[in-house]
Amino acid sequence: MGLRYDEVNNHAIELLKEVRSKDFPELVNAKIKVLFDLKKRKSGGMVVLARIMKTNDLMRHLTRDGADLHDGYDYIITLDRKCWDNITDLDRVKILRHELRHTFFDIESEDNPYKLLNHSVSDFYEEVELNKSDPRWRERVATLTEDIYEQEKEARAEKKNKNRKA
Repeated sequence: MGLRYDEVNNHAIELLKEVRSKDFPELVNAKIKVLFDLKKRKSGGMVVLARIMKTNDLMRHLTRDGADLHDGYDYIITLDRKCWDNITDLDRVKILRHELRHTFFDIESEDNPYKLLNHSVSDFYEEVELNKSDPRWRERVATLTEDIYEQEKEARAEKKNKNRKA
C-alpha cells in the first residue's frame, strides 16, 4: 500500500512563492509545507482540490528537520495531484491564493501568530472579486477532477473484468 502524500514539484513551490509575495506579504516568514494528496478526498459531497492546515505542536516537531528550522512548519497545504496535473497555472494560482486566504497573521499573539480563518462566504469576498471573469472556476476544476477519478475507476473495473474472463 502506497503513501497518501508525496512531495510537490519545484513549479508548485515557485507558484506558492509568487502568490505569497504578491498577495500575502504578511506571510513572508511563515513556513509552509506543500504536499500532493494522491487520493481523492471529498467534503460536503464535493471533491477537495486543496486544503490548508495549521500545524499543531506534534506536527511542528515532526517537521523540524524538513523545515531546516528549530520549530518546523506553520502551515501544511495539500493539493489534489490529479487536479494539479490537469489544470492551467491560472487555476493553480487561484487554488493557492484561496488556501492562503484562510491564513491570518495575529501580530498580538504571544506564542504563534499564524492562525486560520473560515470563509467569509462560500469563498472569500476578495476571491469573488478577483475571479469575477471566471466566477465558477472552482466548479469547473472540481468537475474536471471528479471526471478524471471516475474515468480511472471505470478503467480499473474494465481491466478487472478482462482479467476475470481471461
